[in-house]
Amino acid sequence: MQLKPITVLIGKNSSGKSSIAKLFTLFENSLMGNIDEPLLLKNNGVELGGEFDNLFFENNPAGIPLIFQIVFENNVQIEVGLLKKVDGYGLDVFQWKYKDNTQEFELELNDDGYFDAISKKFYKCEFKGFIPTKFTEKNTIKNLSINFQIEQIDVDYIGSFRILPERYFYLTGQTQFRDIGVTGENAYAMLGISKLKKDDELYKNVGKWYREHFDGWELKVDDRDKKPLIQILLSKNDTDVNIVDVGQGMNQALPLVVRANVTDRPDSMIVLEQPELHLHPAAHGDLAELFAKSAKENNQTFIIETHSENILLRLRKLIVENDFGFTKDDVVIYWLEDAEFKGQELMEITIDEDGVLSDWRDGVFDEGLKEILEMQKALNKKDEK
Repeated sequence: MQLKPITVLIGKNSSGKSSIAKLFTLFENSLMGNIDEPLLLKNNGVELGGEFDNLFFENNPAGIPLIFQIVFENNVQIEVGLLKKVDGYGLDVFQWKYKDNTQEFELELNDDGYFDAISKKFYKCEFKGFIPTKFTEKNTIKNLSINFQIEQIDVDYIGSFRILPERYFYLTGQTQFRDIGVTGENAYAMLGISKLKKDDELYKNVGKWYREHFDGWELKVDDRDKKPLIQILLSKNDTDVNIVDVGQGMNQALPLVVRANVTDRPDSMIVLEQPELHLHPAAHGDLAELFAKSAKENNQTFIIETHSENILLRLRKLIVENDFGFTKDDVVIYWLEDAEFKGQELMEITIDEDGVLSDWRDGVFDEGLKEILEMQKALNKKDEK
């Protein structure tokens, strides 16, 4: 799959959308070069499974490799093949391939070390995650690992069930947060700190978005006489209501709106599971537009796993309008479904400049039409009586 500023994953329940979404936290850790195993089962709060067997098709790792291939924008390619250890815990890197503009390796593990199919030489390799920390030709001591140009990636993953807010939040002294958090747990403190800074744009922009898209309700941070306690309020017509006392849609959206307004993490990937959860359908499109603007203005990539047809409709509309430079090249959709033989497959769907979809499978988002047809059948039967 190719990532674009807005990358959308759709499909029926248990089609594999979450498995794809969780890959990016795996890649983030494995590309840092500081973990002992090739990959971890839990990455920044995102779990891939209870044991390594769960990563393999039908939970059966016997002789089946896991192969990951990543192609970066600088034309660097890396391919890592993993096998579960026959004895002991963990995974072995049995295959490692690398290519950039000046060099290429195709290594495979055997009894004498790693054999390179291109140079026909043997190498001694030690890996941290996907990254070789030791890469020496056999019978030499020069470490070649410094010559590899493998980029790290910056991922912020927000799950489908965001934290229910407390009536009051403590400011603990921490003023910098790297991530919003899997459950959005850091969003409220980030807002509070932003408010205390007086001139911070995050608080202003989040409040503005709420006012414009939630029927005039203005989001406020109240810290009067309660420091380090703060509360998040929604205000309208001189009435302040704690965010705990309003519908869940208001607080479920808040971590997403906060993250989309973070401007100091260019080139980051923001993975969102079901951003539409608990929201009125009209708000789905408003969130999609917020993500699209953030992707363009802040140079970020949004990977969105969704069941919302309205999100796709708004993205198509934005392409046609092209009001802020959002074009057909900024979005791609992937439909996940059962493969013809085994496993799952991804079908790429693009949108042209007129908002027309390149392809569409029967049964995708046609539930409304089915209900209308069934209702018409029922009415016909009723008239016959």
